[in-house]
Order: sequence, then C-alpha cells, then structure tokens
Amino acid sequence: MKILHLLSNWKGTERSEPAVDLAMAEKNLGADVLFVCGQSPKEHEYDVVFHSRQKGFNNIVALGMPKHFQIHTAIRDVLKLRKLINDFKPDIVHYHMRNAHLLGCLAMGKSKPPFVVKSCYETEGPENDFRSRILDRHFSDGLVVISETAKQKAIEIHGFSSDKILVAEPGIDLDRFFPDRKISECREDFGLSEKSFVVGVVSRIRPSRRIDIPLNAVASLSEEFPQLRLFLVGRGNKKNYTEVVEKPLKEMGIADRLILPGYCQDDRLVAAYRAMDILVYPMPGTDKSCRTVREAMASGVPVIAPRIGFLSDLIDDDVNGKFMDLSTEGLTSILSKLIIDKSKLEIMASNALETAKRRFSMALQAKKTLLFYEKLLNGESV
Repeated sequence: MKILHLLSNWKGTERSEPAVDLAMAEKNLGADVLFVCGQSPKEHEYDVVFHSRQKGFNNIVALGMPKHFQIHTAIRDVLKLRKLINDFKPDIVHYHMRNAHLLGCLAMGKSKPPFVVKSCYETEGPENDFRSRILDRHFSDGLVVISETAKQKAIEIHGFSSDKILVAEPGIDLDRFFPDRKISECREDFGLSEKSFVVGVVSRIRPSRRIDIPLNAVASLSEEFPQLRLFLVGRGNKKNYTEVVEKPLKEMGIADRLILPGYCQDDRLVAAYRAMDILVYPMPGTDKSCRTVREAMASGVPVIAPRIGFLSDLIDDDVNGKFMDLSTEGLTSILSKLIIDKSKLEIMASNALETAKRRFSMALQAKKTLLFYEKLLNGESV
C-alpha cells in the first residue's frame, strides 16, 4: 500500500509529532510511505524535517505548505503536490491539518483514487467552520479520531457515517520512555534526592494552564511534608513566568520547594518523568490528545488530572491515577494521602505503565490505521 501523509506546518507541534510517528510506524509495518510537510525558514531543532530525520525517518519532503491558507504560496504548492501525487501514485492520502486538506484536494482535482483520509485530534470532533464542512462532506472518504466521544460528535454534528470513522489513540514511542531503558541522567541531576516526594508538572508556563493549583497545594503541605518538591518542567515568556511562578513563590515563601529544569527534550525529558513520583496535569493545552499524560504513564508515573476532555478516557480513577477537582483543596487532599500511602502509589504506577503498554503503542495505532485504509479501498464497513 502506498500512503501519502500531508501536514501543513513546518514546526514540531502537537500535530506534527503524532503525524510523523504514525507515518514511521506504517513504514515499519511494510507500507510505502511518503510524508510532505512545510518548509522551515531555516533548519533548527523545531523543524519537522530535521526532527524526523533525527528519528531515522527520511521519507519526507518539505514544500511551502503553511499552516494557514496563503494565496501566493497555494498555487505553487498545488502544482508541486500535483506532480508529486502523479509520480508517487498513492492509494491513500492522509491529511493532518486543514490547509493540507484543502491544498491536497485542489492538487488531486477529480482524480480517483487515491482515497482521502483525515485525522482529527480534537475531543469535540472535526472543526465546524464552512471550509472544513465542505472538505469533510465532499472530499473525505474516512476520518480518524482519538476517542469514541469525538466519533459521536463527528456523526451527530458533522454528518460522518459511522462505518467511515476509525477510533485510534495516537501512539507514542514506548521504548523511549520504558522505565528500565538505561539513560545517563537521573533524579539527582535535577537536584532531587531519593527521599524527595516529587510532584511533577510538564506544561507551558502561562496562567491558563492552572499551575497555581499545584503551587498552592505544595505550599499548603510544605510544613507537614518537608520532603515534598514541585518539579515544574516547561518554559514561558518573561511576563508569564513572573505572574505564574516568581510572584507566587515570593508570597508563599516556598522557593526551596520548587525545581525548575526548564524545557526538557530527548533523554532529559525521559529523565524528568522518571524523577517524578506523580504527575499533576491541571489543564490540557493545545494538545487535546494529552501526550504529556500518555508519556508519563509510559514512564510508570500515575497522573492526577481533572475529568475533562480526553483525560476522562486516559485515567481510570484510583487505578492508574486520580481525578481531581480544579481546586487547591482537592489536590491537597489527594497528595496528602498518596505521600503517606506509598503502596497505593506503587500500585497506581504499575497500572499506569500497563495502561501505556496496552493502549499507546505506535505499532498498534499503525495496524489499526492500515486495516482502516484497506477496508476503505475494498469498500468494506469499518
């Protein structure tokens, strides 16, 4: 099977990485895969092409392909895509962003095959603007969503047929995060001791991510539990850092309880997860598939999060994590019990890892998706 993936972005974002990971996994299962993405102004660490080749995936081509429609680049992109499609002759064209969907459809015109498949990473189903509705209704043969909730939304609101929708959770590299894989860094490299009880947060530092909740919870428990540490992995602009971290720390007087390693990637991110006893995830950001939560579970770290969006699908309360109210009081109550009950924490950590093994494999996602393609091509019901 020949598959062409189209991504209208050059940045490594919450959409780019799962799209590339799926293409890689499909290739590893024997499919003939080509990935097309945007062209970055210059090569750097956030470039999709650069990052993909670091992973060992070289079946990738960069065109203009901006995130948003631009008339002055659209004509050039459509012509290049048309030639690429004619040369590659894919059976399936899989779109991962809205502008890619539009440009690809313009490039194909009325030609059939290939079949057109679209990925939706939102828990509320596909986008509902005019252009998306036209593309979905008239230029889509199949839809891949991350949850049953998104599937129902796509059927009820967007008019998709149930037998043209696949539910497949985005995969992650389980081997990378597996707790027994040897890496050079450890908890002590972050200034944490084995005696510390580490509450991790991996997030953009901005008010909307509700980092104030774990900050306040740690402050309220700091006297009772001197071993408690808040481990905040992420970055933000100066204004947000001052508002979210610096000022509250001064007011609370808990600067010695906060560890700030900044933005972590590659094995340093793996080491950061391993340093945590538990991850607190107060509020999803732009990534509605909650990749951070899935990575934590793959590292054997249970998760405390609110019962909203895709988190409701990922967390089994009191099994692999805990649901919390969006309040300092709610989180404080949960943490105080888990700090004391280490056996309960260990059981949840083991269950979190088993959840990841069972559900988050990139190969599992790719197998489901390849079977979905085959059924579409053969005219079968999903």
